[in-house]
Amino acid sequence: MEFNTCAWEQRKLSDVVDVYDGVHQTPEYKDEGIMFLSVENIATLKSEKYISEEAFERDYKIYPEKGDILMTRIGDIGTPNVVETAEKVAFYVSLALLKPHGIDSYFLNNAIQSKSFQKGLRERSLLTAIPMKINKDEIGKVDVCIPKNIDEQKEIGKAFKGLDNLITLHQCKEKRISDG
Repeated sequence: MEFNTCAWEQRKLSDVVDVYDGVHQTPEYKDEGIMFLSVENIATLKSEKYISEEAFERDYKIYPEKGDILMTRIGDIGTPNVVETAEKVAFYVSLALLKPHGIDSYFLNNAIQSKSFQKGLRERSLLTAIPMKINKDEIGKVDVCIPKNIDEQKEIGKAFKGLDNLITLHQCKEKRISDG
């Protein structure tokens, strides 16, 4: 795989995504319904908490859809994950919803994890707040370096997704071996 690094550009995140946050009040949880995610669910985007369909319809005009990115913004800042389900999902204010346009989600997911992007998030964070947080509007002001060519973004994103899958596979195998 060969990349033309001269064809990269630095952009504000707000140029390539729309940023939203979740509900600000803790909802009334149900035994079933629409899955409800918060910062502790970022690794798997799975939760045992649910809200009613009525609460979802009332509180979520904009919600995560397949290909969107959820990113932590309170407590832990800047940990992203790509939404891979087409099912409705609700989320708490501790997560930011990034709706990409004109950028590959998997490429962006990895760009968010880069040292330069993480540094930009920290510089815009309320470091003295407890817990630490970044305001939703500050997220879009962080610079991200991206290839101008969408096909190149997709190739890079696909390579990183494959690498992530391989790491997960090896971690599962290691756990099975250690569990006996």
